[in-house]
Amino acid sequence: SARYLADFQETSSMGSVSSLVRSDDQTLAARFWNASTAAYYWNTIAVTLAAQRKTTLSENARLLALLDTAMADAAIACWDAKYNFVFWRPVTAIQLADTDGNSDTSVDLNWTPLLTTPNHPEYPSGHSTVSGAAATVLGDYFGHTTSFSIESDVMVGVVRSFPNFDAALAEIKDARIFGGIHFRSACDDGQTIGIEVALYVIDHAFQPLALE
Repeated sequence: SARYLADFQETSSMGSVSSLVRSDDQTLAARFWNASTAAYYWNTIAVTLAAQRKTTLSENARLLALLDTAMADAAIACWDAKYNFVFWRPVTAIQLADTDGNSDTSVDLNWTPLLTTPNHPEYPSGHSTVSGAAATVLGDYFGHTTSFSIESDVMVGVVRSFPNFDAALAEIKDARIFGGIHFRSACDDGQTIGIEVALYVIDHAFQPLALE
């Protein structure tokens, strides 16, 4: 399909360990978001913002319950889909492109991704799914125009700053492509799953208690 071809070409060029089109900052983003789990990063963002706003213990409990329930449920939906579709990773797709039935894709037997390929199916993207859920919950809780910075617990001194949660979500999706371990469709559809799960959790779970 045209969509698969576009995905294939984007990851092939942007995600190769020897890419000539990926910038240094894009490489840094790929490594940054891969250094820890998405859940770790989003919990760190939530706790940091809560501390800045001096929210109460009960408010923090509700915030983290919403956030982690949404991320956990999104991850369940994601992994259910992964093993339903069992789609190949870019490294396999590119090296075996002559078997995909698309005459416009090109085989590259030496193609290697920037990041180490995870040992589970490609579609949908776990980082994108969990981050779609997290960005939705935090946007609803703190406001969608909230700016913030996040520091890696592994890459000491590296900080990423964003004007809002959607901007961070967009970078996380891009980072999986820059890393050569996902296709765009897996990231876009993962985001959609995460958002839908989060909206359900927000509407049905952990509602604020009325003060008597």
